Amino acid sequence: MALVFAAPMGLQIAFAFYERVLVKEVLWMPKPAFQFGNFINIFADPSLRFSLAWTVGVAFFTVTINTLLALPVAYFLARGKVWGRSLIELSFLLPIFGEFYTIYALAYALTPEGPVNWLLLSLRVINKPITFVGSPLTVIVWMSIPTLSVLLIRSAFSGVDTVYEEAAQTMGAGSLRTFLRVTVPLARNGIAGAYLLGISAAVGAYTVPILLIGSYNDWLANKIVREIEPYFNYPQASALGVILTLICCILMYLYLGTQEKEAAS
Repeated sequence: MALVFAAPMGLQIAFAFYERVLVKEVLWMPKPAFQFGNFINIFADPSLRFSLAWTVGVAFFTVTINTLLALPVAYFLARGKVWGRSLIELSFLLPIFGEFYTIYALAYALTPEGPVNWLLLSLRVINKPITFVGSPLTVIVWMSIPTLSVLLIRSAFSGVDTVYEEAAQTMGAGSLRTFLRVTVPLARNGIAGAYLLGISAAVGAYTVPILLIGSYNDWLANKIVREIEPYFNYPQASALGVILTLICCILMYLYLGTQEKEAAS
């Protein structure tokens, strides 16, 4: 942990306060200088400021949609008699452990010659192929699809004693009212934990935008890479990395708080 995690984090924080100097009019090199210029530039530069706001905003939006879609699916898996439950739950893990394969498959499916356009053309929904790949909307739709959140929320629903739901229904509450007024509030810590964990992962999105849009996109992780290559601006990239890490640490702290409350309850 010290060599693989703590040491690189320490270097990142140190480089964030460095400045970049041109050596022999050929190579940009980081130079030790304790200053906050790199952090100030993040909020002064319109491009970096927009990238930060875009990344955080998209993360909150997509995870909100993701969680809302996950709630009924997770409840069905937790309470229903589902045939092939293990295979269904495994399918929600495939986009996580096989991210490259699933994204490449999605990228092919959305090409002008792919099956999605072929189906739409065959049904005469469209007159000419639509270019999906290259648009931020494709990434937003992909990030809104519930995957791991389904399993996390399903675990939270499984921890709710069915006696409370049965009591509500014997007193006249319908299935939907019982779900919204009894099951969801009792599983709120687990749902909140899945929501915060999802946002923490979404703000660090790198692979999905770069594969579906390209290297020149507005997600913060890709901005960090572009600061290093081709600009060799390690101090600015490190400052962006510190901001991104700080956001993730706050979200993880809140997530651990929800798990402690759940354990205490």
